Amino acid sequence: MALSKIQQNIPIGWKVLPIGKHIKLQGGNAFSASNYVSDGIPLVRIGNVGKGDFVASDFVYISEDEHASNESVHLRENDILMGMTGELGKVARIGKQYLPAILNQRVGRVVFKDKDLNPDFTFQIFLSKDFKSKLEKYFIGAAQKNISSSQVESVEVLLPPIKEQQKIAEILGTVDEDIAKTQEVIEATEKIKRGLMQQLFTRGIAHTKFKETKIGQIPEEWDVVSIRNSSIKLIDGDRGANYPKQEDFSPEGHCLFLSAKNVSKNGFIFDEVSFVSEEKDRALRKGKLERGDIILTSRGTVGNVAYYDEKITFDNIRINSGMLIVRHGEQFDPVFLYRYFSSPQMEAKYSSMGSGSAQPQLPVGSLEQVEVPLIPIKEQKEIADIISAVNEKILINKTLKEKLIILKKGLMQDLLSGTVRTNI
Repeated sequence: MALSKIQQNIPIGWKVLPIGKHIKLQGGNAFSASNYVSDGIPLVRIGNVGKGDFVASDFVYISEDEHASNESVHLRENDILMGMTGELGKVARIGKQYLPAILNQRVGRVVFKDKDLNPDFTFQIFLSKDFKSKLEKYFIGAAQKNISSSQVESVEVLLPPIKEQQKIAEILGTVDEDIAKTQEVIEATEKIKRGLMQQLFTRGIAHTKFKETKIGQIPEEWDVVSIRNSSIKLIDGDRGANYPKQEDFSPEGHCLFLSAKNVSKNGFIFDEVSFVSEEKDRALRKGKLERGDIILTSRGTVGNVAYYDEKITFDNIRINSGMLIVRHGEQFDPVFLYRYFSSPQMEAKYSSMGSGSAQPQLPVGSLEQVEVPLIPIKEQKEIADIISAVNEKILINKTLKEKLIILKKGLMQDLLSGTVRTNI
């Protein structure tokens, strides 16, 4: 009988066998929404299982009596969970802080049959790209992905001796800890940044005297002005007869034509780009960016903000019809205005203006009526510098996290395949 590829490349001392040899995947119970209570025992559903992490949000609850009568699906600390519907490859471990909790239907819990498979090593197997790709083979062409316990248990895996499993899990777990700690730093710094923005945009720097205004209490030296009556210009895109059609776009060209995918809450993303020709660029009237412009998404996902500075390598950029250009004018420092349009104060405005419709939209007329603080340029620059310094720390840690994730992927590829052996 011909050997499979995985069997042909077994490292010395390793075995290849279905993972169900050592585990079974237990499904949760079906609980009726009519039995949910406002406060009780958390019901762990598919939405609580992330890509390697437990998502502690959107809990629903069942009563203590219901919990007591479903003892077989009580969760335990560090249980490995797998989402069995929707996007495959979502796995998590539940921490002690979320217990007691109970398992819902379409979420699987790993039950170990023996001690020949290390739980930490098993978790890393489930996180691996190879394991996910094997699950995906069951669903080529399927619109709705549903995995069964028997299908998961049938997946063949490479298993080293138990001591080597433990060492591999220890190495990969150390990187996981570094990734988690870096994420904690990012989240803590983001929280500091939001509080700092709230403070700086209302109290300024070293002021002692304040006055009441339409936007609340501000320093006496500041003024308040509506966007319409300030130097700020809100410019929408060209929506006329020359607006690009699908055939006008290409993966390369003269002028980058922004889509909603290119503007996030954290600035520009250029993973997917589309261009129009120089001829089409000339035919369009409004919507061409200048350095120092701010881009604000105004339809669909509203309130995402990006800044077009010298760091952006594209010299010719246009917005699409679901965006606005915010041009600062002589009264505002461009970096300050970018930070202000990204502030909690403005986010609240976007939310209130964009609500109440199936397709959220920021009307230009409503946005022009928004009152903003008019601050001396020198202090604007100082405020912008403080916020930018905190933001730089966030970006440094995000870069570190990305590097750690790349490192983890490489280690998983080497260690779980036996290409690199651990020294036990």
